[in-house]
Amino acid sequence: MRGRAIGLGLLGLGAFVLAAALCVRLFLEPALVKLPLDQKADPVAIGSGVDFFSQGELKQYRGLDATVRQHVKGDPTADGAGSDAAVWNFGSVMTDADGMQLDASTYRVCLDRRTAEAVDCPSDHVNYDKGVTIEGLTLTFPFGTEQKDYPLFNTTTGKAFPARFDGVEKLQGLEVYRFVQTIPETVLREAEVPGSLVGSTKPSVTVEAVYSNERTLWVEPVSGVIVTAEEHPKAELRGPAGETGPTMLAGDFAADEKTVSAGVTRAVDSRDKINLVKTILPLSMTGLGVLLLIVGGLLVRRRAVGTGAHRGDAVDVDGDQQRVPQVQ
Repeated sequence: MRGRAIGLGLLGLGAFVLAAALCVRLFLEPALVKLPLDQKADPVAIGSGVDFFSQGELKQYRGLDATVRQHVKGDPTADGAGSDAAVWNFGSVMTDADGMQLDASTYRVCLDRRTAEAVDCPSDHVNYDKGVTIEGLTLTFPFGTEQKDYPLFNTTTGKAFPARFDGVEKLQGLEVYRFVQTIPETVLREAEVPGSLVGSTKPSVTVEAVYSNERTLWVEPVSGVIVTAEEHPKAELRGPAGETGPTMLAGDFAADEKTVSAGVTRAVDSRDKINLVKTILPLSMTGLGVLLLIVGGLLVRRRAVGTGAHRGDAVDVDGDQQRVPQVQ
């Protein structure tokens, strides 16, 4: 009787554990596998062969070394942040070796916490211009990044361009997907400048600011974390007849070693947490539930088969049916 009770208890417990494993996939996973509201990162990129035109000095600098310090910080209290959307701030300041500021930019993006795509909300802006519509991906890729192209927003042009899947490789032992985004020459704006800047004899001419870039990003696919990136921007002025003027900003930029290591650590930590919720925990619970059902079923079955004859039951003795005497 005791073995049967234990078996039935194990059957009930096994069924409960299996139901709990299902609940982890249906309810706990969607609740936990989300972009964080309080994201924080401080990547640094090193620029080499940087060309820069100082508008204040009207002087062209070439071949500079530069440092780009970036800061990403989530704002859980921002308008629009909540269970479905995260609001992340991004700032970037570029200086040369002597501390001269070459460039600075900032934007705030609202992200769908499950797809990582930009969504409209009252808090977003690009360099404080709220008229720019941020589309596609920005500061992270989606959970379960696939080997396909994704639209990736570029703040300089205010548009999204495809980030093309370009292969799989390893960074510090971590498998990552490589994506390449090519931004073709795009006219950013027109401006009146002294004609001498573009080789014209006119006192002033209307020029176009033309920008292009090629970015390469390395993404950990489970978490969607951008581990590191490099880019080769070029912005220059062109005269009315296509004359090439000053190079406003150009160079080769890549994350420093510390930033790459921090990106790998962040990606591994995020990946492991996701795998725990999505795979390890539900599979372990499923295996335990099945094991409990099997053991419980065996105990119940063995108890039933091993019950044997009781007093008062008919038994076969040498071919004759006899009844086990009962004690009154």
